[in-house]
Amino acid sequence: MASAPQVVSIVVPVWGAYAGRMLDEALQSLLGQGVPARVIVVDNASDPPLEAMASAELIGSPARLTVGMARNLGLQHVTTPYVLFWDADDLMLPGTLRRLTERIAARPDTVALSAAILEGDPPVAHRWPRRWSASLARRGRLFALAHCVWSLYPTTGATLMRTQAVKHAGGFGDADSGEDWVLGVSLAFRGGVGFDPRPGRLYRRHPASLWATRRSLSHLVAHAGAVRARIRADAGIPRWAGLLLPAIAAGQLLAALVIHPAARARRAALSATRGSP
Repeated sequence: MASAPQVVSIVVPVWGAYAGRMLDEALQSLLGQGVPARVIVVDNASDPPLEAMASAELIGSPARLTVGMARNLGLQHVTTPYVLFWDADDLMLPGTLRRLTERIAARPDTVALSAAILEGDPPVAHRWPRRWSASLARRGRLFALAHCVWSLYPTTGATLMRTQAVKHAGGFGDADSGEDWVLGVSLAFRGGVGFDPRPGRLYRRHPASLWATRRSLSHLVAHAGAVRARIRADAGIPRWAGLLLPAIAAGQLLAALVIHPAARARRAALSATRGSP
């Protein structure tokens, strides 16, 4: 009996300390989904180089790339209708891939479908993406515009995307952080963005992770600038969005200088309250 055709490719960039036990665990979680999937591991100039894998295809880069370009290198080899970009230190929860492929196939206007995120031990719901994002996503262009100001949904992890839309959008930005926000803006103007409230990803945070080390004000400003550059360069983003760039820039600055610090202070206060006797 012929095996079912692969409709999903999963791209996993790896370098340095991200290889090893955590990568093995991540791959096991991806291959145990009960859905035929092509797993592409991008060796981003690891030292020593990764060895060939029986469970995944290995693509190597001779020189270290940004994480965005490493993902794009894997994207060049994707031929399936759907693609998902996974971090080498996270785990995919059972049943996630089947659920996402079934749901996005039933919604032809949807270009990206994101599952909720868990983190910690014991696992608890991650605060992002916010629940209200799902309601705002029903307002198409308003959601896309809001996403230009502040990142409202992930394009990595348990987010299944239509491959052609990702390629037409130009893939990820050429950076080690904020590159996923750049792609998300391009996709949000190309079709619907969906949210699955059920968890699909166990986010395993550690001090050396890119996100943990790139959250300063200067990083946030750089991320916002990369988004504006994508708006100017992407022919698939409507012209009216380009005309709104001054307002978008003002909104981004407000979010970085006021809203983000206030939200962090509120989370710290809540954490301290929960930890008090």
